[in-house]
Amino acid sequence: MECDNVTKIFIDAGHGGTDPGAVGNGLQEKNLTLAIAKKIEKLLKDYNNVSVKMSRSTDTTVSLTQRTNAANAWGADFFLAIHINSGGGTGYEEYRYNKISTNTATYKKQSAIHQAVMAEIKPFGVIDRGIKSADYHVLRESNMDAILTENLFIDTIADAELLKQDNFLNAIARGHVAGLAKALNLQKKVKEVVASKPVQTPTSSPSIVYEAHVQGIGWQGNKRDGNTAGTTGESRRVEALTVRLENTDLKLEMQGHVQGLGWTNTRGSGEVIGTVGSGLRLEAIKLKVSGLNVQYRVHVEQDGWTDWKKNGEIAGTTGQNKRIEAVEIKLS
Repeated sequence: MECDNVTKIFIDAGHGGTDPGAVGNGLQEKNLTLAIAKKIEKLLKDYNNVSVKMSRSTDTTVSLTQRTNAANAWGADFFLAIHINSGGGTGYEEYRYNKISTNTATYKKQSAIHQAVMAEIKPFGVIDRGIKSADYHVLRESNMDAILTENLFIDTIADAELLKQDNFLNAIARGHVAGLAKALNLQKKVKEVVASKPVQTPTSSPSIVYEAHVQGIGWQGNKRDGNTAGTTGESRRVEALTVRLENTDLKLEMQGHVQGLGWTNTRGSGEVIGTVGSGLRLEAIKLKVSGLNVQYRVHVEQDGWTDWKKNGEIAGTTGQNKRIEAVEIKLS
């Protein structure tokens, strides 16, 4: 039996089974929506007093009526439908029922989710298509607040390339969960720390893994511990960079200076700085790991390799319109 103060969230992965949804660039909507829905479900387990029900957890056919009937019968507090767009556009947008005005609680919740998702995926170069309304069945026939999100366009090559990346799907899921937490006032669980006698076990040394998104190439493949990510002598810009720490729980903080946009927000291990699909260059980077000595240098257009920088220092240039062409990072 569920407690009275449990927030019930119904997650509807669009399409499924005999209904593939939109198709394009080697992708099917039904597979992407299920992958995102499962990631959201998993992340919500970190919150107190939340119960999640899925319209489907496998590749099965579920009618629109079955979806809303299940949510209504369960007494869900919120209905979240996940979809992928098509039709040749680009970007992210979301919908509420078109008879719900902008001065309602539903709209406020929609706005919270929209802002949180865009905060996560804008660094990938995703266009914000805005907050909208429509007469969709799942929005009209659900008895609770309901939102439908359209996560990029499957038939647009640049969008599809992002949808093929698991780190981008993770960003979509994080954004949805952060938005739900704000909209529904969800509180994260506090992890208990149990004191115990330290056990001496062999451990691997911390290491650093990084990948550059290069003009005309895309994501180039992981590099490790001082190897070169990017190109030199080919006049290709690094457009985005992701860095991940392994074998340590220490916190990584990084920022990138992007052409025309300035410094990005601070990002953590496994996240992305820069843009993808916008044709903008990375001009400088800053990395910092409290408790580790991280060193990094960049290959700058016309200038070549910079000196090694460390612990939050700037590698690269700002205000000189020069691209970063390659990056090397190491722990010492």
